[in-house]
This record gives sequence, C-alpha cells and structure tokens, in this order.
Amino acid sequence: MPKNRRIILETLYLLWMGALPVLSSVLLGYFALSNPTFFTEFSPTEYVLFWVSAVFIMGLALCPTTFFAMFTGFVWGWTGLWPLIIAYAIASLLGYFLARKMKGDALIELIRVKFKAGDFLANVQAQSFAWVFLARLSPIFPFAITNALMAFLGVPLRQFFVGGTLGMLPRTLIALWTGTQAASWANLLNHPEMLRWQDVASLGMLFISVIGMFVLVKRKA
Repeated sequence: MPKNRRIILETLYLLWMGALPVLSSVLLGYFALSNPTFFTEFSPTEYVLFWVSAVFIMGLALCPTTFFAMFTGFVWGWTGLWPLIIAYAIASLLGYFLARKMKGDALIELIRVKFKAGDFLANVQAQSFAWVFLARLSPIFPFAITNALMAFLGVPLRQFFVGGTLGMLPRTLIALWTGTQAASWANLLNHPEMLRWQDVASLGMLFISVIGMFVLVKRKA
C-alpha cells in the first residue's frame, strides 16, 4: 500500500477512536433515561452477554470508558466493579491487537520526521510501563487512542496490560462512585455540582501524570 494512503488510513483510525465515543455515549445515555429498568432486569445469561458486549463497546471505541463506568455505577452500583474492571482490561487488549494489525508505521514515521519527535518516541518505548500508567491515569488521554498509539510504538504487551490496568483504576473508581450517587441520569444532568469533586480529582490525576511525564523526559535526557 502506498505510504500516503497508509498515513491517511492510520490517521482516520485514530479519529474513529476519538470521535465515535462521544456520539455513542449520548445515545446510551438517552436509552438509559428512556428505559430505566431495562438493564436491571437482565437474566444471568443476558448479564454475561452484556459484559461480553461491553468488551467490544469499549475496545472498538463505541463508548468512552469513563462514561461507561458512570453508567455501570448508576445501574448496578459497586456490584458492577469487578465485571467492569475485567471488561476494561480485555477491551484494552482488543484495542491493542487491532492497532497492531494496523501497524501504524507510516504515521509514527511521519511524527518522528515531521515533528522531530524521534527522541521522545524512543523515550516512550524505553520507559513504556511508566508512560502507559501515566497516560491511563491522565483524564485527557482517551482510552482507545492510548491503545492505538502504544501499539503503534511497539510497547510490549505485558507492560501495556499491567501498566494500563493499574493506571485506569483511580479514574474508573471515581467515575463508578459518581454513577452510584446519581438518583437518576436526569438528576445527574440537572445537578452538575455532583461532578465538581470528580473534576477536582481529575485535575489532581492530571497534575500527577504531567509531573510524572516531565520526570520521565528529564530522566531520558
């Protein structure tokens, strides 16, 4: 395949991973508002099928993971924590392997040459566990895009999986707790002050991740 076409396809793939979750979260939220008991009346088989579907929903960037965690907290409370963590971890693997199929060589080479980011990319590869952990911790790095970029850079699977799973826990717990505190989606939307403490916590995680990334860059230098 011509290099320019590969760059276009790989860029479109990243755009898919970033834009589609916004639309799907609106649709899922609307459905939850319109059918408040739909998910709570699942049979055991339907419950398992839902979480199997959740792997693909998150792994294919059909819904933001933070929104999905809030949704889980609202519907099932803390009983949804372990299924959510397991589905999240498997979804990250799905996104990782899909991106490995895409390869991303042309896009990474473009970034390396166009933006003279060779040293930075080498830094990420050399300290991949820490970078994956901090990227997952930061609220500004979308789940699916992080999957793709780390796979494009050739981050080892074990470091990607362990670092990513540990990094996502604080964000997931905060989002899940927020969902458990909402009497209804409508109440949450009508009372945005319920999200303020989460915003403060998100800023704290962002601060930690930025400082950590700065330290990693300086360490490589």
